Amino acid sequence: MRYGLIGSPIAHSKSPDLFRAAYHDNADMPYDLIETDDFEQAYARFLAGYEAVNVTAPFKDKAFRKVDVADTIARELFAVNILKKKDGKIYGYNSDFWALQKLLGPYVSREKRPRVLVIGCGGAAKAAALAALKLRMSVMVANRDFQKARNFCFSGGGMIPLRLEQVPQHSASIDILIYAIPVRIDLIDILPLEGRVVVEPNYKDPCLQSRCAEAGATYISGMDWLCEQAISGYRLMTGIDPDEGSVRACCAL
Repeated sequence: MRYGLIGSPIAHSKSPDLFRAAYHDNADMPYDLIETDDFEQAYARFLAGYEAVNVTAPFKDKAFRKVDVADTIARELFAVNILKKKDGKIYGYNSDFWALQKLLGPYVSREKRPRVLVIGCGGAAKAAALAALKLRMSVMVANRDFQKARNFCFSGGGMIPLRLEQVPQHSASIDILIYAIPVRIDLIDILPLEGRVVVEPNYKDPCLQSRCAEAGATYISGMDWLCEQAISGYRLMTGIDPDEGSVRACCAL
């Protein structure tokens, strides 16, 4: 059985290391990087030679359109980050969502609904917003393309779309900031971080980690997210319980 990751660019990906850490006793389970800008080419390689694959940017929405059976969360997000062959069909899952639910779970409050601001509207941002919403948090989604944020918020129900220029007037009232844009924008330099929880999916080149340390904010890194995603996702891919301790140790390196 072969497993892998499709996306572009992915040369820097930690996924092969995490997979080997999770299943170090299973030498017959190789994990490959399938890097191409052509989704159809990547998907054909999956069909030809792989049991299951992780899917990363920019292919999560395209992968969703290929599945025969999608889990409930994937259907709400119209995106999958796992493709798996099963019973002659292609199944799709979204472990981004489950990873974020686990990371945000400790911040659920009985006294008040935490206010969450998600900046971005890509696959990771949508998964984060939906995870927060289903934890009964109050969610706002800000994006440069306001129509995209608006469409997502209306389809998910209960979320508030914002234009990026509206973020400063709402930033003082938020409890949790999820910065899900893979590049730095000037806006983040003026956002108050003290006393807040900050989640940043980008583990390769994070923008907010040093500012959070200076401000004393609680910082949840992209590596934290990747670790939880690996633990939940790889179990879905293989049907085998991963070595969670080894995965966490690998993420700490």
